[in-house]
Amino acid sequence: MKTGIIGLGKMGGALLRGMLKSGAVAPQDVWVYDHHKENMAALQAEHPGVHEAESEEAAADAVEALVLAVKPHAVLPLISALSEGDRELPLLISIAAAVTLDEMEESACDGTRIVRAMPNTPCMVLSGVIAYSPGTAVTDEDEEAARRLLSGCGSVFKVEESRMNAVSAISGCGPAYMFTALDALSDAGVAMGLPRKTALELAAGTMLGSALMLEQTGEHPMALRDAVTSPGGTTIAALNALDECGFRNAWIQAVKSAVRRAEEMEGN
Repeated sequence: MKTGIIGLGKMGGALLRGMLKSGAVAPQDVWVYDHHKENMAALQAEHPGVHEAESEEAAADAVEALVLAVKPHAVLPLISALSEGDRELPLLISIAAAVTLDEMEESACDGTRIVRAMPNTPCMVLSGVIAYSPGTAVTDEDEEAARRLLSGCGSVFKVEESRMNAVSAISGCGPAYMFTALDALSDAGVAMGLPRKTALELAAGTMLGSALMLEQTGEHPMALRDAVTSPGGTTIAALNALDECGFRNAWIQAVKSAVRRAEEMEGN
């Protein structure tokens, strides 16, 4: 389907590149608007055939589905501007954090179909996690179209909108947690005498393999952990050290802090 996107920042760029790489959309069926011309030039160099829209309105008029990938504070003014003159809008897919479906629907013309989605940056390498919630006017066909677009970038989950802040705190923010853990493991490896590149590759490969093992076996994480943990061995010693440092609680508090911040943003 003809698909547009407004905003080619880190998340918008990752999402669109994932859609293009996976074949969920073809370059000639994509219209893009971004204030920063260098972002557009970089995208067209990678994917010749992508159209540059002259304005937000031109992008909306050209497509059947339009991804809104602007900053949260700009979403409602954008929807309001696109709705001027009772323009019939395409299916809108917003990826802005902390902007609710109610707020977006109030800013749009009656009957505007809006899906709220929360992707993460691994969408760029087709391994993203994307949660979505459909608005009141979204039909089954709209929802299926949104799922097709988003699933080109990774795994897609439908969630109640009331749970979207929790989703954002886990999978939206999650890559930052994982990269921080990888950096810490790499530093530890270097401290123990490993070359930096080797330490980082060991850490990344272990994280990827562990995630795949969990996904493919369906086992509980603690069952898989126990399979690695021999009595009196090195793993239990390491796990005890993590417990002493409050490792589990630190992760839980990180997620809770992200949820609280999203709730504060919703209140502004």
